[in-house]
Amino acid sequence: MLQDLGNLGEFVGALGVVVSLVYLARQMIQNTVSVRAASFNSMVQNSIRLLEHAFRDPEFAAFLARAEADPASLTDVERVRWDSYMTAVWRHFGNLQYANRVGTLDGQMWQAYRTDLKEHLRKGSWAEWFLAHRHVFSEPLGRQVDLALREIAEESAAD
Repeated sequence: MLQDLGNLGEFVGALGVVVSLVYLARQMIQNTVSVRAASFNSMVQNSIRLLEHAFRDPEFAAFLARAEADPASLTDVERVRWDSYMTAVWRHFGNLQYANRVGTLDGQMWQAYRTDLKEHLRKGSWAEWFLAHRHVFSEPLGRQVDLALREIAEESAAD
């Protein structure tokens, strides 16, 4: 009888461990989803902050249009502004690319951002700026830009 009680105790203990592990696994999944949602929200907020200047400030929008059309025409002060803006934008794309690589950014969302990246690279000034400053950005971002530029060149050759 004492042996039966011991076996029953071991069974109940093992059952408790299994229930605890299932609960822990559910909590981890829920936390992972929450972390991904918070990370995505942060990335979207950063995108909006970068774009906000152009849609709220007509002077900045005009500057940005001039800078994209002909960066060589910028004054020294405008060059600093252009370099600062481009650094922020490319850091943002680097962050998005990293988030996709480590799994905190959904693949479909990364493809949407990657399409946006390619659209910017179609403006020669964006590509030229990145290529001149690529040494200050991550190698994976550099490879991503190289891939996008090759795709753009292939699309242009096909037209």
